[in-house]
Amino acid sequence: MREPNLYVILSHALIGSGFFFLYVHHVRVIFEARTNIRHLNQLERESLLRREDALYYTFYKKLADGPDFWHGYDQLKNVTDIEYPHSVNVLQRFYVLPELVTAYVFHIVRAGFNPSLQPMEFYLEFVWLMGGLTLLVLYLYGTLLSENVFGGIYGVISYLMFHSFAGKIYERPLARENFAFPFIFLQMFYLCICISRLLHRQKHTSRFFMVGSMSVFTACALLSWPFSNYIFTTQILIVMSSWNICSIPVGLAFALDYSLSHLLGNALAFLISHGNTQLLFTWQLSLALSMFMITLFRQFRNRRASSNVQQGDYFSLKFLLLAPLFANNMQSKLVDMLNRSGLLNWQENTYVHYCDMWAYWVLQTKVSFVTNLSACNPLYERVAWSELWQLVKTLIVKPYCMYGVVMLATFFRKWRKSNIITKANQEQRERARNYVLEDFLEEHHVSMSDMSNKQTEQQLQQCFAMLESCDHDYERYKREKAKMQQEQPPERDDFMQDIKRLKAQIHRNWDKQRKEREQASESNVKEPTITETPAQAKTETETNSETKTQIEPETKTKTESESESKTEAETEVPPTATTAEPEETLPSKAKEPKEPANGRRRTAGRRDSVVPTINAQILNLHYLYSFIQMLIFTLVGLAVRKLFFLSFTQGCVIAPTICSKIWYHRQRNVFWSVSLAVFLLSMFDPGMVNIREEYFPTRYSQPTDDLEGMLEWIKLNTERDAVFAGPIEIIGTVHLTTRRPIVNHAHLEMRQMAERTEHVYSVYSRQQSSDIYNQYTQLKIQYLIISLHECTNEVHDDCDILSMWDDKQPAFRKYPQFCHELLNKNVPSFLRVYTNDNYGIVKMFSQSVQINLKHNKMPEMSM
Repeated sequence: MREPNLYVILSHALIGSGFFFLYVHHVRVIFEARTNIRHLNQLERESLLRREDALYYTFYKKLADGPDFWHGYDQLKNVTDIEYPHSVNVLQRFYVLPELVTAYVFHIVRAGFNPSLQPMEFYLEFVWLMGGLTLLVLYLYGTLLSENVFGGIYGVISYLMFHSFAGKIYERPLARENFAFPFIFLQMFYLCICISRLLHRQKHTSRFFMVGSMSVFTACALLSWPFSNYIFTTQILIVMSSWNICSIPVGLAFALDYSLSHLLGNALAFLISHGNTQLLFTWQLSLALSMFMITLFRQFRNRRASSNVQQGDYFSLKFLLLAPLFANNMQSKLVDMLNRSGLLNWQENTYVHYCDMWAYWVLQTKVSFVTNLSACNPLYERVAWSELWQLVKTLIVKPYCMYGVVMLATFFRKWRKSNIITKANQEQRERARNYVLEDFLEEHHVSMSDMSNKQTEQQLQQCFAMLESCDHDYERYKREKAKMQQEQPPERDDFMQDIKRLKAQIHRNWDKQRKEREQASESNVKEPTITETPAQAKTETETNSETKTQIEPETKTKTESESESKTEAETEVPPTATTAEPEETLPSKAKEPKEPANGRRRTAGRRDSVVPTINAQILNLHYLYSFIQMLIFTLVGLAVRKLFFLSFTQGCVIAPTICSKIWYHRQRNVFWSVSLAVFLLSMFDPGMVNIREEYFPTRYSQPTDDLEGMLEWIKLNTERDAVFAGPIEIIGTVHLTTRRPIVNHAHLEMRQMAERTEHVYSVYSRQQSSDIYNQYTQLKIQYLIISLHECTNEVHDDCDILSMWDDKQPAFRKYPQFCHELLNKNVPSFLRVYTNDNYGIVKMFSQSVQINLKHNKMPEMSM
């Protein structure tokens, strides 16, 4: 990898900036076309946000609506209306770094530039900018791996053509991955830059800058998305495995810096989040800590032993097996110590929920009620094979099929040309003879004045005769001569071996004489009485000179021209030729100078035939890491549709790179011609079709659940401090728009919230009314929102909530569903006060109050 100059950097920055602003405008227009948000009132805008998106926008709203940023910042440290009646430090428990940054910049912009700026408008613009950053990094990443600007452009266009497989930023703008993935992508891109510099022996700007940059990217991702630590965990494992498999010379210093960047990133995230204990349970932290400790140990051992360790054996299989065990042991001891000190609560661990989710996806086992409820989220369904085939067909099948057709046509053309005997004209003959003459003079190191030698002239005539047998075709002549050299090794190779052996013998004699002189001098110093006489020294010197003169005439018995050329080749032998095994090392070195003599420094288009070979650079670590990371993303994305954007984005980087690096190599013109043809064909179908579907969707429709009507009723007919509970899809929206306290929310990975949600969803079970009422009383619920389509007392599939309760409580299957009874009968302590086509609201009463109530005096029933 050559060091890019300033003009190349500015060119890439200009192209990447163009893609950045193009994508920002693209997603902004799509979102506006789908939601028509400019013409909606505040309630309608906020009702578009569901699940945890509404919860995070609530936090942003607290920050943006305050008189200044720090006023809202202090409010988030003590929030009592999202897990009523408990007090929650939002900065410590939730991933609110995007909201903090956006709100801080919002106050600066509103105070200094635009006082009429709307909070939601600014928030959405920040989301679109993060999407543009992803596309910018994708272009730079693709250009880095393919070493060609068209590789980055090809990846960007592929990303836009199949944007439906991306994160769908326009459907869920506030999703955590929209903020975290740009930093994850930046960290991966910068890691590849650092490894590439290391492999090409280029000096890095600063180790401190490398560690600091990767630490900041890691911390920003960890503070924005809880799944980030799993991605970084796979990255650490891939890097360690790649170093071991490829035997790439990676220094201990780089391994130390890499592991240190992950540790500092976790520490920085822990401090910014005011001590978020969930960051102490990550596998990423375990592997990074074990890698750091073992690297320090090996570095300390090398310094004490004053010997260098073989770099290819740095990460052995034993290390890969030992590191997780060592890390888990350290982490368990740390957690146990913090538990005993009262600084940590093990129930806050989120690993249990995610492990149960993976067990559900991979093994298809029903672990718990909350796990089944989370897995039945439509965002977690698997990718349809019909949609996946469209992607594979365009990015993989079409280029390979077209490339195969082109290569077959090229092969048949050459085969037909080789079978047709064509007579060369006089000009072609003279040109071929000149090429052969030039080859002969360069190969035998002779000049035109030496052509009077009969032996030389005879060898040249043999070459001309071979050219004539090939019909004066210079390419055929080169191939035939190469075959002859392989079948009959020339005598000059044997002569070369003799020269090497003689040189090695000379070196051994000189070393032996030098050691004898050193021993003699030491003996003269220690025992002055026992000295070597000048006559003896003179005799020894004469003996050495005679030995040398006996060897030199042997080397001159060969042809003078050949000996001169061999002597020049001998000067290139490194000093290691004086080792104890010169006969084994020198002949292997002697074979290397042969290639320039055959290949020669000529124009490849005129002389050399193009033969596809595998590029050795593809085995470098940054290519290998990127490819294996894409495979892991693919496995995860095929299991969970929501995470398929990871595989798709990484695939857009790898797709134009692997093919050009491995298969095409010198045939890049063929690759780019094929890719350009496929690209132009795909621009119309499915490219333009997919883009038109994004702007004008045929299957997309805005939610028609009449949620706005229910929210208006809540604001008008309930107390400001009335406590609500309900389905996780809308309960966050209720809190956002009405400011009413809520008992549960959509973060089911939190152990306490999972238990609360299970109690809230007991209304869909077959339990007795008294048991359900006792659970709601403990949670201090006053109003319960129920989803009417889940209260049919029928089971249609495994994702029905009643089916989940039947699996959890098989003994209650003989009883009717409670919410179905609640909608059709009067149940003590439960009173329906609002219903529409999709939702209903039930008010809780104590037993004493319920006896004195009369149905016709409830004004809510008339609504």
